[in-house]
Amino acid sequence: MEPDVVRLGSRGATAEVAPAVGARLMKWNVAGRPVLHWPSTPDWSDPAHIRGGNPVLFPFIARTFLDGEKGRWKGPDGKIRPAPMHGLVRTAPFAVEAHGENLIRMRIASDGAMAASFPFPFVFTVEYALEDNVLAVAFGVENTGREPLPFSVGNHFYFEVLSGERGQWSLECPCRRWARQEKDGRIATAPPPAGGGALDDPALVDLFHVGPPRDGVVLRHRADGRSIRFDFPPDAAGRNPWFAVTTWTERASSDFYCVEPWTALPDAVHNGQGLRWLKPGARETLRLRLTAAGW
Repeated sequence: MEPDVVRLGSRGATAEVAPAVGARLMKWNVAGRPVLHWPSTPDWSDPAHIRGGNPVLFPFIARTFLDGEKGRWKGPDGKIRPAPMHGLVRTAPFAVEAHGENLIRMRIASDGAMAASFPFPFVFTVEYALEDNVLAVAFGVENTGREPLPFSVGNHFYFEVLSGERGQWSLECPCRRWARQEKDGRIATAPPPAGGGALDDPALVDLFHVGPPRDGVVLRHRADGRSIRFDFPPDAAGRNPWFAVTTWTERASSDFYCVEPWTALPDAVHNGQGLRWLKPGARETLRLRLTAAGW
């Protein structure tokens, strides 16, 4: 069954969101043209595998490993628990906390089922706002428990990049280093991609661009000039909270390409790379802005 959809609009831009399915941003169009990819016949019986929009990843990102075994983690208390792929909320039901013509903010609180994997009480909010050709994103994390809360937050933007045009798109993402996750979960250093950021370079698939500049990462169509600029506002400490940008697509024939700002690398609960900690009673908001030009 298809979920209820909330529609947003601002001048020439529109968006559609499914709060009850992971606060899923489904569509973002500018000047009537899709910026994000969304399949024509999504399978809502298996929303985790719908290739489109922006699934939200929290409090784990991607794959977590313990002693080489995927899907487990050891907490600060020494207990071993399951660690679901991409976290706990990407298909969970959010409540709408605020809704206007161009804005929606959605909220979820941890429950007993989540505690079996993640024994840290939290409230998590997702906000999307349209400002003409800008999509503003805000993730709020509140620690409602008595212990420090470890977490990661990630985006999984599926951009409308036709397979036949992939070589015309490039990612301009100067960073400090590159990395990959090995089959046993270890994070390994990777060489810089040799293709100049072109999305038809196989080396970009499952690549972590670590240390992106806070003042701009750009996805650009080299032929027609369209671009999507990512800006990363600082956190409360004045630092860029977005530890890495990950690039991925499913296969050579896929008509989408993912550019994913993450606050941490996979398995951060063990390797610590980008893992954030929140004190009891504290709350923080992590923001990013996407600007679509040339649409």
